[in-house]
Amino acid sequence: MQFCIQYDTVLNEIYISSVCGVSGRLTAKAIGATCGHTSEEGACDRVGCSVRPPGLRIRCSPYVTGLCGDQRSQLTVPQEKLDQSVQCTPDVTPTSGKEAVLLVGGVGFGPYEAWSWGYAKALPREGFGVCTVAIPNHGRGDATIGAAYVVNAIRYAREQSGRQVDVVAHSAGPALALWAMRFWPDVATSVDDMVVLAAPIHGTLLANAVCAVGFCPALAHQLSYGSDFTAALNRAPLRSSISVTSIFSLFDEGIQPAREVSSYPGAANIALQDHCPGRLVEHVSQMFDAAAYRLVIDALTHPGPAVPTRTARLCEGIALPAFALSEFVPPFVQGSINYVGILGEPSLPAAPPLPAYALKG
Repeated sequence: MQFCIQYDTVLNEIYISSVCGVSGRLTAKAIGATCGHTSEEGACDRVGCSVRPPGLRIRCSPYVTGLCGDQRSQLTVPQEKLDQSVQCTPDVTPTSGKEAVLLVGGVGFGPYEAWSWGYAKALPREGFGVCTVAIPNHGRGDATIGAAYVVNAIRYAREQSGRQVDVVAHSAGPALALWAMRFWPDVATSVDDMVVLAAPIHGTLLANAVCAVGFCPALAHQLSYGSDFTAALNRAPLRSSISVTSIFSLFDEGIQPAREVSSYPGAANIALQDHCPGRLVEHVSQMFDAAAYRLVIDALTHPGPAVPTRTARLCEGIALPAFALSEFVPPFVQGSINYVGILGEPSLPAAPPLPAYALKG
């Protein structure tokens, strides 16, 4: 009989779940055995280890929801490919004292196109280390495969930094990152702040329009409003310890209806125009908008999510620090070309079936 167990070496916690077909009492016995004894005394959150690190906490957790056992081995992408996709700046080390921020781009916009000219330059000036992940095929493929790369990237960033990491994602990137945190408990415990920009958390009607002819790429099916993918993504919440900030623009031409599809339960859901009336920010410009950047920094530098009223001069200026139009244009052009390339992806009559681990929990 399977049970879900996850030991978090940084937080010094063991998480177990009753959703994999065993009761709390049986799980308590199993967890006790892993600690060196077979006691079943009490509920699972009171089972102790005979010999354990000081302060070890054992918790029943609803967040251990999908894969059981060794989840690293459950990724279907070869480890070599996963490792080749992630890079961190040299200061992402346990001794640097810096928190690492993983940047996840959307369709067509990988590390070069989305971040090299903006956040990858600005965040180090704020005292952060930076990691990036390159989703294969410019992020145009099956979202569940893309999420595997984010799973590995978060694990890698945490291993390199020796501490919890932050995630900043744009466009389709948030869906991949949220999927990784939903179904891999060690990934969820590895993240402190999750900040998303222009996120189709509940899909987008643009994808529905693309699929209206009956056939469309897998990703368009998955990010359609009301899809099975977005239903699974939102069926259960993230760990309450993850501070989620969702920043969006009511003028976003790609993610609509913005307020509805970009809002996440329990998050700080921030429409830029609610605090900067009339601010002209569309989909791509959210990656360099000055107000959005200030909110991201506020989230990363304070406990909990962003608080707009805490940010002085929120609406001043146009672009984030160190922004140069000459550095932005070439990556933007390349990203746009990559984005249009999704039209050449295989058109399917329906979305790929959900992985077995995502059918419940």
